[in-house]
Amino acid sequence: MNESGYSFVETILGVGILMLLCTSLIPITYTMKTNLANKKMELIAAETAYEGLKQYHAIQVTEGSRTIEQVAYHWIVDEQQVCVQFQNLQESRQKCIQVTGEVHE
Repeated sequence: MNESGYSFVETILGVGILMLLCTSLIPITYTMKTNLANKKMELIAAETAYEGLKQYHAIQVTEGSRTIEQVAYHWIVDEQQVCVQFQNLQESRQKCIQVTGEVHE
C-alpha cells in the first residue's frame, strides 16, 4: 500500500480473490438448497405414507392424495406396503414403506 491508497496490483489481487470466493460459494449454496428441498419432499412423502396407512387401517381407504407447497403426493396401499408418488426437483419419485416399517425407494 502506498501513501495515497491501494496500488493497482493490490486491487486486482483483492478482486481476484473475491471472484474466486464468489464462484465457488454460489454453486455450493445452490447444491445445498436443492438437496434440502429434495430431502424436505422425501420427508413429506414419508409423512403422507404414514397418514395413508392410518386411513387404511381406520376406514379401509386404499388410495388418496394431498398437495403441499404445490407438489402433489399420491399414495396407494396394497396388503404389504404403502407407496407415495411425487415429483421432486429433478425427477418423478416413488417412496414405498412396508407395513412392518421398512423403507423401499
